[in-house]
Amino acid sequence: MYNLGDNTYLSQPKFMSIETITIFAMKLNEYCIRNDVKYLQIVFHGGEPLLWSMDNYKKSVEIFTKTIKNVTFDFALQTNGVTLDDKWCQLFKNLNIRVGISMDGPKKHHDKYRVFHNGKGSYDKVMKAIERGKKYGFNSILSVVNLDISPEEFYDELKNLDVQNFNLLLPDGHYDNLPDGFHSDKVNTIDHTPYADWLIEVFKIWKTDTNRPMIRFFRTLIELIMGEQIGDQMLGTLTNGVAVLETNGALEVSDSIRACYEGITRNNLNIFNNNIEDLHDDPLFDVYFNSHSMLNEKCINCLLSNICGGGFLGNRYSNENGFDNPTIYCYDTIKLVSFIQNDILSSLPNDISNSLEIHSLDYAEMVHEINNSTSSKIDKNIKNKLNSFKSNVKERNITC
Repeated sequence: MYNLGDNTYLSQPKFMSIETITIFAMKLNEYCIRNDVKYLQIVFHGGEPLLWSMDNYKKSVEIFTKTIKNVTFDFALQTNGVTLDDKWCQLFKNLNIRVGISMDGPKKHHDKYRVFHNGKGSYDKVMKAIERGKKYGFNSILSVVNLDISPEEFYDELKNLDVQNFNLLLPDGHYDNLPDGFHSDKVNTIDHTPYADWLIEVFKIWKTDTNRPMIRFFRTLIELIMGEQIGDQMLGTLTNGVAVLETNGALEVSDSIRACYEGITRNNLNIFNNNIEDLHDDPLFDVYFNSHSMLNEKCINCLLSNICGGGFLGNRYSNENGFDNPTIYCYDTIKLVSFIQNDILSSLPNDISNSLEIHSLDYAEMVHEINNSTSSKIDKNIKNKLNSFKSNVKERNITC
C-alpha cells in the first residue's frame, strides 16, 4: 500500500490515538448490537504495528473487551518481525493476540525487498523472530509469491522455517501496474500463466510431503472445489466484511485497493462523525463488499465463478474500464483450479469420485468457453458501478 503510488497516508498521523480506539470501540459496540454480531476479528496492521507502544496494546484490548460484550474476539497482528523480542511475545501471548510474521523467501530474495533505511536486509532478524515466536505458540508466516524463487527453493525454505501455518499472497497489481512476471501484451492469454505454473509446482511438492504444513491458499482452493466453504476477499462468493480504521479515524475499504490509484480509498467517513454502517454509503465500499457478485461479463459466464469469485477486486482494475475486467490472474486461476480439481479426482477411488458433484476440467476448453460464451449479460447498473472508478473519473468529494 505504501510503494504502489498512493501517498495520501503522509497527510495523517503516524500513530493511532487511544481516543480514536475508544470512540471506535463504542461505535463498534453499537454496530454489533444493531446487527446481532457475535464474532469480531480485529487486526493490528500497518505500516509496522510494533512501532506502537506496548501500553497502547494493553489499553486497546482492555477497551475493546470491556466496551463490547457478548462477542467472541479474535485479535491478530501482522509484523515484519525485526523488533519482535521476548517482551513483545509475552505481551501478545498475555493479551491473546495472534501474531503473523511476513517473510519473503530465502535470504537473498527477502533482503532484496525488505531492507532497513541503511540498505541492509532484515532476513537474519526475521529468522530470529520466527524462532522466538514459535516458543510462544506463534506459527503463522505470510509470504508474497515471488517468481524469482524456484518452487523447490521456496519449499525448502518453508520447511526450514518449521512452522505450522503458512499463507501465500498474490502480488498487488492491476492492468496498468502489473506485477513482476507478467508481460502487458500477454496478460490473460492461454500460454501466459506464470503464477499458475509456479503455484502448481509448489502444490506438487507440498502434496507429496507427508509432514506438510498448512498452506492456507491451497487449503482454501481445495475446500472451495469440494464445496466446503465460501471463500474470503480473494476467492469464492463471500461478501467482503473487511474495513479499515485509519490513524486519523477515517473509515475506509481494504487498504490493498490503494494500489489502483492515488486517493481511491479516501472518502468523508470518520469514526468521530459516522457510524460503521455508513461505509455502505461509500460507492467504493459497496463495490468491494459485493465484489464477488459484481462481476465482469466474462466472469459471469465462467463455470469457475463460484470458486474464483472474480478474484480480488484490486487485481481487476484498469484505467480504461475501472473494475469492469476479469482479474489479471484470470487465466492463472483457471489453470491452477483445473489442475487441483483434476488432481483431487485422480487421487480418489472411482466410486467416490463418481459420486461427487465435480468433474475433470480441461484448461484450454475452459478458456475457450469464457471467451465465446455470451449467455449471461452483466446488469447495466453493476457495469456502471464497476466502470465508475476509471482513473479519469476522480470527481468524488474526497477529504484526505
